[in-house]
Amino acid sequence: MKQLRNLGLALVAGLCLGTQTQAAERFMCELAAHTRFGLVPPKVLIQFGKNRGSVLAYDGHIHEVYGKPIAAVLEEVGASRYTISWGIENLPVNGITTASSQSILRLNLNEMTATFTGYLGGYANHARGSGKCRPVS
Repeated sequence: MKQLRNLGLALVAGLCLGTQTQAAERFMCELAAHTRFGLVPPKVLIQFGKNRGSVLAYDGHIHEVYGKPIAAVLEEVGASRYTISWGIENLPVNGITTASSQSILRLNLNEMTATFTGYLGGYANHARGSGKCRPVS
């Protein structure tokens, strides 16, 4: 339940980003996990900077650790296709410890789809998910 509450707070705070810049494009991606490791966020908000030269990422995990969107690494891999990656330090794990995580979102704006891969430091498994995206104002 705490994660759902945090995700709701994250999305509300993320939507407030629009007041900061009028040139930004934002997309909400709703993801379904294909693995059971718990690292796939149900929703990810992606905000491109001017001319898609930079990007911010925001999800429930980012909200829990940082409380605001974080800068992500942006790579254009094709026409309207992007790889967006970000890391989180000190992500709470099992309520008793923390770990570093690395997230990769492959975004296809022609198809409005995304795939997600997440890695948690110290664990051999990786989490996978996919879903649909939509523009948000």
